[in-house]
Amino acid sequence: MSDFLSLVLQPIATPVTHSLAPQTQTQTGPILVRRQKHPDLSRDQRRDVQLLHNIGWSYSQIHRHTSHSIQQIRTACQKATPRKRSGRPPILTQAQIEELVEFICASATNRRMSYQKLAEVIEFRVKKQAIRSALLREGFHRRLAMRKPLITEKNRVLRLA
Repeated sequence: MSDFLSLVLQPIATPVTHSLAPQTQTQTGPILVRRQKHPDLSRDQRRDVQLLHNIGWSYSQIHRHTSHSIQQIRTACQKATPRKRSGRPPILTQAQIEELVEFICASATNRRMSYQKLAEVIEFRVKKQAIRSALLREGFHRRLAMRKPLITEKNRVLRLA
């Protein structure tokens, strides 16, 4: 534990001047390092960590081998079994989502259809919100298209000149 604190609270190399202190006097202060939030391990990664721990590897050995954080390894080893995350499953299957993306990318007219119109045309028997959330997960975002202003006769003549 003391090793961790010594790593986190090291004095900074360059002195810091405080506005209340005289300008000639400088003080050094601790660097506060914020821990990075690591994403959760997948079920397979947790299973691998548990296997390595069960055959006698220490947390630090597993950390060096897999590059997962010590906290992730500790959590994976202390929980009984890796479970699938709870939550409502998506309404559209992956095959339906791929078909939807292919349909949208096929033409400019299809790209400009409303979510309601897409739900009617594709006939997956889902509401527009299911179409919208599936497209958001795939990285599609709706933006207002900019209209190109009409060129007046005066501007057309100036461009040609």
